[in-house]
Amino acid sequence: MDAPQVTIAAIFAALTVLALTGRRLAVPAAVVTYLPYLSAFFLFFSLSELVSFSVGIWVLAAVSFLALREYFTLVDLRIQDRWGMLAAYLAIPFMYYFIQIDWYGMFIISIPVYAFLGIPFAITLGGREAEGSVLSIGALDLGLFLLVYCIGHIGYLGFYSTWMAILVVGAVAVCDLFAWLFKSRERSPGGSIALQLLAPAPVTVMLALLLSPWTRIPLLHSAILGALIPALVAVGCHTMDHLEADLRIDRKRLHPGRGQVINSLKGYLYVGPVAFHYLRYYLEAF
Repeated sequence: MDAPQVTIAAIFAALTVLALTGRRLAVPAAVVTYLPYLSAFFLFFSLSELVSFSVGIWVLAAVSFLALREYFTLVDLRIQDRWGMLAAYLAIPFMYYFIQIDWYGMFIISIPVYAFLGIPFAITLGGREAEGSVLSIGALDLGLFLLVYCIGHIGYLGFYSTWMAILVVGAVAVCDLFAWLFKSRERSPGGSIALQLLAPAPVTVMLALLLSPWTRIPLLHSAILGALIPALVAVGCHTMDHLEADLRIDRKRLHPGRGQVINSLKGYLYVGPVAFHYLRYYLEAF
């Protein structure tokens, strides 16, 4: 193994140990619930580098499935929406398969076109009751877009460059750490958003610059991306906080099925698509 591969494997091992022993080491509960999902990203990176991308990408597919399943347990859906839910679940392997084989054209339209059109039809198969169908369609499509499609962009970025994807995930983790510190000090919501925008930026910019030799992103674009990610994380978390409130997610009592997955992933949802397309279209790295 070369130095980058050893580094990825070491980070994954360290995160896994912390996730398994965090409670015994008196690690704060909010961090303990976050670590398994950060560790899952590095499992994806480790498998992609040491085994095969075709194997590693299915780790993210599993993460998306867990997130979508948790979302469906929290959102107000009807029994007759079960066919729409099934269609949403089936969209996960199809989308990740397109990533695996590098079929960008199908990946980019798989959720916005085919799943978006297929879910309403699937819902009509569940029963004759039409009332509430529009709300159900909107809820299913929203969950699919946020928790599958957005996470999938990080996976596709990993297809082109594992270290580019690591930069994105690492920078989001830095922002999440700052956000947790600010919230633990019970600052005002407005102040928290402002601090989330400004405080992590020097660290994420420095991280992007330090990783530039491995990501192969020019220093200028590294600095821009490092400064852009905290803003995207802040906007994404602010938006998801409102959705979590509507879903009645209690951040003091997070556990699988009651907001743990969604809360742990919300920092990535806006960053994934924007960072991916910034690098693909403006950097012409691919």
